[in-house]
Amino acid sequence: MKRKLNNDKTILRVAIYVRVSTEQQAEDGDSIRDQLNSCETYIKAHENMILAGEYIDGGISGQKTKREDFQKLLSDVRANLIDLIIFTRLDRWFRSLRHYLNTQEVLDKHNVSWTAIRQPFFDTSTAQGRTFVNTSMAFAELEAQNASERIKGVFKDKVSHSEAISGRTPIGYSIVDKHLVPDKDAPIVVAIFEHYQAHSSMGETLRYMQDAFGIVRSRSSLKRMLQNKKYIGIFRDNESYCEPIITKELFYDVQRLLKLNIKTCKNRHDYIFSGLIRCVDCGYVMSAASNHNHYVRKSGEEVDHFYSVYRCHANRLHRCVNNKVFFESSIEKELLKRVRPELEQYICDYKLETAPVVQNKARIHKLQTKLSKLKELYLNELITLEEFRTDKADFEYQIEELQKEEQKPVKDLSSLEEFLKLDFENIYSSFTAPEKRRVWRSIIKEIQVNHHKNINIVFL
Repeated sequence: MKRKLNNDKTILRVAIYVRVSTEQQAEDGDSIRDQLNSCETYIKAHENMILAGEYIDGGISGQKTKREDFQKLLSDVRANLIDLIIFTRLDRWFRSLRHYLNTQEVLDKHNVSWTAIRQPFFDTSTAQGRTFVNTSMAFAELEAQNASERIKGVFKDKVSHSEAISGRTPIGYSIVDKHLVPDKDAPIVVAIFEHYQAHSSMGETLRYMQDAFGIVRSRSSLKRMLQNKKYIGIFRDNESYCEPIITKELFYDVQRLLKLNIKTCKNRHDYIFSGLIRCVDCGYVMSAASNHNHYVRKSGEEVDHFYSVYRCHANRLHRCVNNKVFFESSIEKELLKRVRPELEQYICDYKLETAPVVQNKARIHKLQTKLSKLKELYLNELITLEEFRTDKADFEYQIEELQKEEQKPVKDLSSLEEFLKLDFENIYSSFTAPEKRRVWRSIIKEIQVNHHKNINIVFL
């Protein structure tokens, strides 16, 4: 509540708000200390003012409302602990008109005013003053957006010239002459990617990093590392931003495994097909679970039998018709029976399908030769200009269509062909569950099932 002095002047509880953005902290007259000194001097010059609190946000843009001390300030406003808020300039308060208007609504509700002490012409107590403030805020927002665009332009230019845009570098890289170059830790990066590819486990990879290299990371930090395209030399629109540390084949295989989002349950049970089985009826990946049967044999021996099953999670929420239970052992038997003939057929069909693409280079070369001869015919006046234009357009169209087909990526089937050379059917039973999981993930993209219990294998 406001108090009164002996001369009937109301005492105002004044909050000081200070904000600097990262690039402005070193500017003259804009530092935190300078803003605080100015505001404290202002309060001392008014005998009816007392300091209610100081709220300081450092290194935060005025276009954001998620500022820690700014939120504390609003909380104290709502608690009716403040009568007046002061700051040095209007752009310290906000640079977004929409955010300013939303905050002003809170201040009005609790009868809190504000003053920009270096810009005393701002006055929120009159309609004209509010209009002037709103107009100024609009220009302040425009200025901030223009500054943001200029910074983005600088960054874009740096990226196009393969220059580092900050001093922070991913593990395995150092900055030399403004460019990222692999350093002595580059082999560690390769080892981490290969370890994740082999185990498909975030937890296992985190333990490996700590035990082998003393690197402690969070799960989210490791995921960001594994998704960082700089490791294959790509950043934003620059396909040759820096020297790659790992191959594209390894990188994109790791991305495939990350999308499977394999999670280990609390009892650390290993599900062989976790993340691979997809319900065709609703499109969701099926959930894995462990079932337990306890029974007593005629001999009196008690037996515990554990087995893994897969169910459609959407069915539990009544959003899918697939209420079937798929036993892991049954899926294993089905795959072992079908995988070799179907994989052989898949490789054969793919090679036949892509054969014309491989032959396109010869066709394009032949058409380009015809174009050259056509030009000679025209220059030697053996054909008319109209004939030249018609035939030229036809050849160029054929070349363009062939080039489109040629640009289609051709899969590398060598790993699948190597798999077929293995006698995996006879040695499969000796594998552990994690080894079985790695085998199937090396050749299968997903296993599609439906409520009729049909199974379709989709290879990589």
